[in-house]
Amino acid sequence: MIQNSVVETARLTIRPFEFADAAGLVAILADPQVSRFVGDGQALSGDDAALWVTNSRANLARYGYGTGAVIERSSGQLIGWAGFARPADGPEQIIYGLMAAHWRRGFGSEIVRALVDFATSRAIDPVSATVDPSNSASVALLTKHGFRLIERGFGGEADSDLYQRTRE
Repeated sequence: MIQNSVVETARLTIRPFEFADAAGLVAILADPQVSRFVGDGQALSGDDAALWVTNSRANLARYGYGTGAVIERSSGQLIGWAGFARPADGPEQIIYGLMAAHWRRGFGSEIVRALVDFATSRAIDPVSATVDPSNSASVALLTKHGFRLIERGFGGEADSDLYQRTRE
């Protein structure tokens, strides 16, 4: 269900970031297992997390969507992030990440399916994602949901492949 830029799945709510979420993002990305495939692979500083929340809220105000907090509905806990990034040097793309303790539980599939449905409701086509080619879990998740490899070394970056899914 999508309502006012809130996406709900059976077990998750993806909602706009609140400023208080910055501390949770810092904690999630302090885990090297999580941060290794995000940005420069380093932990996120408090200032960077606050900027991420600010930029995501600005995208929401300007475009009606952005990146938000992934909340496990049963616990109410912030367990990750998901949504749409708008990089200046490339296509709009889905992004997502979860606390390592929540991996291999099907949450990634719920997130990708929900983001694809959201993109369809907003006529975003194609839906793009960039992935480090060594992130086999994310590559498998995207291909499972109909994404195809479009370009290796996207943007001249050896650690970034472009995947896309077009409307069927």
